[in-house]
Amino acid sequence: MTNPDIRSLITSKSRPKVTPRDTSLSLKRSLEVEEEAAASTEISDADNSAQINGEPQELQRLQAELDNLPQVGKRLAVHLEQGIRADLLRLCESEEITPETFIEAAIALLQSKPELKEAVVADAKVRLRTRKRAGLVKRTMALVQKYSS
Repeated sequence: MTNPDIRSLITSKSRPKVTPRDTSLSLKRSLEVEEEAAASTEISDADNSAQINGEPQELQRLQAELDNLPQVGKRLAVHLEQGIRADLLRLCESEEITPETFIEAAIALLQSKPELKEAVVADAKVRLRTRKRAGLVKRTMALVQKYSS
C-alpha cells in the first residue's frame, strides 16, 4: 500500500465538497442567546431606565459606588503543591467562592492577626527551602543524565 503525499490529497479533485453553511441558523441562535441574557439580568428597573435615558446623576451615583469598591489588580500566576491545590479548589467549589477571593480574605485575616501571620510566614520559609532543594535536586539529576551518556 502506498502512502500518497499530503499535497496530492489536498489538490485531489476526488475529495468530497463541503456544503456551504446556512448562516441564518447562527444568527437565530445568537438572537436567542441575547434574549435569554436580557431576561436573566438582575439589573433593577431604575438602573435599566438610567442606562436607557443616560441620566448623568445615575451614572455619577454608579461611578461613586464603583470608586468605593475594591479595585482588582493584575493576574498573578501561583504554583501550588498538587495536594494543596486540589484542597483549595475543592474548598472553593464547596463554598462557591473563587481561589482569588479566598486568598484575598486569608491575607486580610493575616494582616489583622500578627501572631497568626508570624506562624504562616515561618511555615512559608520552610516550604521555600524545601522547594529550593527540590529544584537543586532536579537540576543535578538533569546534569548527571546529560553528561553520563
